[in-house]
Amino acid sequence: MPEKNQTTNVMTQESTFIFKSCRYEPDKRQLLLHYAYGSGQCFKEVITFPGAKTVFTADEHRALDKLGPALHLAAGISYYKAYCPDQIVIENQKLSPAQADFFTKFYLMGLGEFSVENDLDLRQVITFPATDQGTPSPSSLSLPRANAVPIGGGKDSLVSLEVLRHAGQPFRPIAINAGRPILEVIDSADCSTPILISRKLDPALFQLNEQGAYNGHVPITGILSFIMAFASVLYGYDTVIMSNEQSANEGNMVRHGLEINHQYSKSLEFEQDFSHFIRSHILEKFCYFSLLRPLSESGIAALFSRAPKYFPTFKSCNRNFHIAEGMRQYGWCCDCPKCRFVFLALAPFIGKPGIIKIFGRDMLDDPAQEDGFRELIGLKGHKPFECVGEIGECRLLLKSLSLMPDWQQSRLLSQLAPDINEPGLTLPELTGLSLTKHPGHSLPTEFERMLDDFIGS
Repeated sequence: MPEKNQTTNVMTQESTFIFKSCRYEPDKRQLLLHYAYGSGQCFKEVITFPGAKTVFTADEHRALDKLGPALHLAAGISYYKAYCPDQIVIENQKLSPAQADFFTKFYLMGLGEFSVENDLDLRQVITFPATDQGTPSPSSLSLPRANAVPIGGGKDSLVSLEVLRHAGQPFRPIAINAGRPILEVIDSADCSTPILISRKLDPALFQLNEQGAYNGHVPITGILSFIMAFASVLYGYDTVIMSNEQSANEGNMVRHGLEINHQYSKSLEFEQDFSHFIRSHILEKFCYFSLLRPLSESGIAALFSRAPKYFPTFKSCNRNFHIAEGMRQYGWCCDCPKCRFVFLALAPFIGKPGIIKIFGRDMLDDPAQEDGFRELIGLKGHKPFECVGEIGECRLLLKSLSLMPDWQQSRLLSQLAPDINEPGLTLPELTGLSLTKHPGHSLPTEFERMLDDFIGS
């Protein structure tokens, strides 16, 4: 059983988490997901697909009958984490050993940061039950040849849009629970009508959190990936093009022998596991990959600097995307790991006047940000639990900035750069290195060619 964090007031330790049922209602365009704990506490999640079609062929119904239960298991992590019981019961489906192994790993690795935050060891706790039945065959449904590109409001997905636009490749933006920043960047991208999906968590979960149940980070990109796989049948596309980078593969720390990675469900490991799972067990002709995987965060920043039309609208600070709408803050807070990293990544390529116009200040001239930048460059603590670049590339970015005349008056550079032993680079050298592709990726050949053409344009 999990060891309780002494500072957490978990009311009653639950022993069983139950996956009850899932049902899609085409007339309402809603997927209803039901969960419960052994004590009787129940949850209902509602995912709504506006504009989705309502009439399906027999083959499409069979595909949805496979996609829905898989999404049911993935989304359940949000409710399971309230108590993390050691018994999981699935009432509406049976899993083969391969399917059970996938979800056991998804929960264990996806709750890695959560386990650190709550001082839990979940290695012997999370086990999805399997039967001796053979692995079920996937649906052979042929979906329309079309691309869906998830939009998150930040720079990465906008670079993907520009790569596809440059190649003349059609695409449709897709977003789940899109708020102001996402809607604004979609509007500024001037592209086709977006797919806007709504995911509504059960309010009872938030009540449990207020009463002391466990809370923390979940692998949200993984959950959204299952939602977009389900939506492929509803809207008619066969390819989801993610915008996750090489830097997402780097973990934050090692604990209990496990690498803890805030970006686990953005990593190449998850991308390959998810793609294999869907194609082997659910929908064999579904395609899922990250267009930007061969690049580091700094490479994406170099490409994003070519698209100034997005500078006024893109937002990466997570205060824009708080799960509670009333707690969202629009803009850049300039006091969090994400703001620090995006500032650092873009500063060499956009230049000092441009980056200050975006953020409203020079974050590298603010002494209050010193400890945060020290974490980014590996001089204090551990890599922040955020979607930030690799420690090595942060060190190179900062050291290179310290050599650029416009930045030499920024106080933190003079304090931090001497502690970095590696040499800095000139802007042309930094740009060239940043745009050098990494070999580890899953891009189809035609899409790798599109990325190459855009880099060289």
